[in-house]
Amino acid sequence: MTPLLEVKDLQKRYPIYGPLGKLFPPKTHMNAVSGMSLQLYEGETYGLVGESGCGKTTTGRAIVGLMKPDGGEIWYQGQDLTKLSDQEFRPLRRDIQMVFQDPLSSLNPRQRIGALLEEPLIIQKLGDAASRRQQVMEILTKVGLAAEHYFRYPHELSGGQVQRLGIARALIIRPRLIVCDEPVSALDVSIQAQILNMLTTLQREMNLSLLFISHDIGVVRYLSHRIGVMYLGTLVEEADTASLFDHPLHPYTRALFSSIPDFSPQKRTVASLQGELPVRTDEFQGCVFHTRCPHATDLCRTTAPTYKTVAEGHKVACHLQG
Repeated sequence: MTPLLEVKDLQKRYPIYGPLGKLFPPKTHMNAVSGMSLQLYEGETYGLVGESGCGKTTTGRAIVGLMKPDGGEIWYQGQDLTKLSDQEFRPLRRDIQMVFQDPLSSLNPRQRIGALLEEPLIIQKLGDAASRRQQVMEILTKVGLAAEHYFRYPHELSGGQVQRLGIARALIIRPRLIVCDEPVSALDVSIQAQILNMLTTLQREMNLSLLFISHDIGVVRYLSHRIGVMYLGTLVEEADTASLFDHPLHPYTRALFSSIPDFSPQKRTVASLQGELPVRTDEFQGCVFHTRCPHATDLCRTTAPTYKTVAEGHKVACHLQG
């Protein structure tokens, strides 16, 4: 089966300068994303989970063309998106859209909601004025907003309504792939459930493929068919949702699971993570997790493990597995 989207060995680096700043060349680089690879299939929800700062958003922004990677490939329908200019990428924006964590900051506060939603249709030259307004009314209904919101401004909406508007903005031109960057992290639990249920319904009705980025493993479990666990710019484990939760193999994955609130007496106790996410510079060696792993050996500190398949559809990067 051919994937709809395939990311191969994605790289994104940022320079780290000395005390005098850009007067001198950078003394090293921070590798925000390094060796990131994943596949997303038609109609699938792929959950990308990890701590804040691990490179999830950078990966998502590179996929939708908001950031140019320094290396690697992003294949979509036979085209490597990293090789396209902004003008060549523009027609593909009809197929690839993004839902932002803070949608209010991505919307023009001076435009009414109707104009905000019609703008992508005008840019893509889809329909006339009457048909565009009809499409806007339909998409407002699909995301749970009322026709009266057409004339309002974004700042007049609640947090949950603004997130629905962000989803409507992504859906208005009927894309095939949507990158959802922490779309429910700032919402109340009850509103989160409504948004997640809505996304599931819209995915089924519109045959969408979703890359769902989140630091909340419980939310990702609810929505995803497959899950990739990301740490320090790369995947450390990947499996279908049931397999990952039944048999987590990587120490970082098990530590994430231990953070899920569970008050049952049968809860398995796993040592919580100590310390903060380190900076992965050019000098960094060994397994990306060795600085915080309770099972790290000398091999882990000097040699990066191979990202290997240990069971059908289950991959892990760990010297202690397989």
